[in-house]
Amino acid sequence: MATLAATASDGLAGREARRHYPRRTATASALSATISSFGATAPALGSERRNCDEDFNLFRSLMAPTIDDVKENIFDKAAADPFRHDSQYTASHISIAPPEGRLDLTLKDRRSRALPSSLRPAALEVLDRPLRCLGPAGQAPVGHPSDEFYDGLAARAPPQPIPGITQRHETDLVETIEKALREGGTETALWEQYAKRAEELLITMSLEKVLRVLKAFVLAKYRGGDLYTHIGGELAKEVKDASSTRLCQAFHWIARAGLRDQTLMTLMGNEALLRLSDDFVLDMCIEVLNVHGKLEIRNPRLIGAILRDLGPLWPELSFNQCCAVAPLTVMTVLSDEARASYLSRCAQVGMALPVRMTKPAVLRQFRLLEDCLRLDYHPTALPHPVQLWLQNLKQEADAEDEVAPVPLSAVEEDILRVLREEMDVQVNGVVQDGIFSLHLVMGKVILEVLDPYLDYYVTPALGNKQRLLRADTKLRQRLLWRRGWRVLTLEEADWTCLRDDIYKKDLLEDLLANGPRRGRPAGMD
Repeated sequence: MATLAATASDGLAGREARRHYPRRTATASALSATISSFGATAPALGSERRNCDEDFNLFRSLMAPTIDDVKENIFDKAAADPFRHDSQYTASHISIAPPEGRLDLTLKDRRSRALPSSLRPAALEVLDRPLRCLGPAGQAPVGHPSDEFYDGLAARAPPQPIPGITQRHETDLVETIEKALREGGTETALWEQYAKRAEELLITMSLEKVLRVLKAFVLAKYRGGDLYTHIGGELAKEVKDASSTRLCQAFHWIARAGLRDQTLMTLMGNEALLRLSDDFVLDMCIEVLNVHGKLEIRNPRLIGAILRDLGPLWPELSFNQCCAVAPLTVMTVLSDEARASYLSRCAQVGMALPVRMTKPAVLRQFRLLEDCLRLDYHPTALPHPVQLWLQNLKQEADAEDEVAPVPLSAVEEDILRVLREEMDVQVNGVVQDGIFSLHLVMGKVILEVLDPYLDYYVTPALGNKQRLLRADTKLRQRLLWRRGWRVLTLEEADWTCLRDDIYKKDLLEDLLANGPRRGRPAGMD
């Protein structure tokens, strides 16, 4: 065992010695011997390598493809083929003679001979004169618009006053139409003459007279849209220098006239926005909001600024200021936050309660507001006191308020006659549904006659090609539809142009069967 152990230890030591055996370095004698032996064999190796290169070149020349062989198609050209003849077209340096330092121009005057009188134009003398704008006296000052003619004499002349006789004519016209309005003279022919005279004098009237003319024609229910358009054009020139009070009056009477002019409203809205922080009081802000709701025109910057200013003032509104906000404004102009704040103030004051002690006009206004909030969809989360106030208002108004129905107009009376006598239709002349007076009721169908002035806007931009229903009319029709009524509309002009009952009967039959028509009446086809 001892022998075997000694043997194993010797073998292990031997392996360890072989693994770590130091390398031998080449000595100078060994290197010289190797170089001498390589020099003896070098010629033989070089000749053998040359023979191999020659054999490889021969093999490559036999086996390598040519340029024609590597073409995909026989008619393809090689990559360097387009440039093989470039050397034939090279040119030598081109030298150009320098230009002469002098240029001779020869002018021929062909005007030396005067034209005969028969060939000479009549305005040639004027054309031969030098232009006035080229003279030093006709030069426009710096900053003058390039598209406007500059007249030096006119620029130096002071503005001329309006002649006294013209001012007397304006005053006489304003006093005449106001007197006719006070006396109840609202004949159409008479006011047509007033309108023609007003269009002639509006261009020189002051803003105060223009507003007085507009007020008189609105209260007289004048139906000519051209006059209102003309008045709007004059107001657009005067609002820049108007006071804030006059500006609010212009807003009010434009809305009453139904003049839906986006350009005019933009100009007036910008003026109101500039003065909002100066002398615009709370009542003026409410009036501006009502006008935007009545005309369905939005000036986002003005509306946003007014609502931002009114935010902390809603809880401080008085009774009259709560009445001044129209239901249409509450539903279409106010934001959700402003609407909730206004209704909270109305509930706190107890508007229209008790019903017996409230004026009929105020009671109708808040009953309409309650109908709008209950029937028309708006996602405003109303506070509990507001909901309780609206519920009490509805219960008391339904029990105690008595609304007198609106009588039929002359056109509606004629339609009722044709329906009963010519068509034998069961129709009720007037039916009262809450605050709404329904005319020409047949079951759940209502026939409404649209007035060309009271139910439509005056829209200068659209002309006579298209008419827009007023916001009040659309709100009424929408609420009636939500109450379950079917509303059929008939243009008043379509009925008045018919003279025979046969045509009127045909028009009504077509209306009841097919609904409202947007073209010509049935009797005129």
